Amino acid sequence: MYNIRKVEISDFDEILKLQLELEDVEIEFDNNLKRHSYALDDGKEKLKNRIKNENTIFFVVINDKNEIIAFLDGHIPNDEWWYKHTVAYLDHICVNSDYRNIGIGTALLNRFEMEAKEKGAKYIRILTFCNNKTAISFYKKHKYIEYSTYYNKIIN
Repeated sequence: MYNIRKVEISDFDEILKLQLELEDVEIEFDNNLKRHSYALDDGKEKLKNRIKNENTIFFVVINDKNEIIAFLDGHIPNDEWWYKHTVAYLDHICVNSDYRNIGIGTALLNRFEMEAKEKGAKYIRILTFCNNKTAISFYKKHKYIEYSTYYNKIIN
């Protein structure tokens, strides 16, 4: 059994562990990422700011042992004047590998969608790596469609 709740600053250490796990996965898709950048002082500060930012939508999942086993965060910027409708951005979703494929990611995504809608968003945008088949399959399963494509070039 698990419970979803809003993040608290006291959750920082457990979220940091999951964030570092997420980085290890993301490095498989982008070799330009620094390993364990969130373990550095700048990374820790960025994570704390995400937790404290009033524009952030941030949830954690707690298991029956009172451990954080997953988190999701995103934000709704207040400076995107060029859009007709408000856009919410899902920035990170991370479920501990021992707790995957039991509906936690779906529950987090549903909670994020509900919160974003309550805050006035009409769209949700998610950026994922084009070769992250697991994430792409997950988002498509939840009716997300490919919206944009980033292109990358290494220059010497």
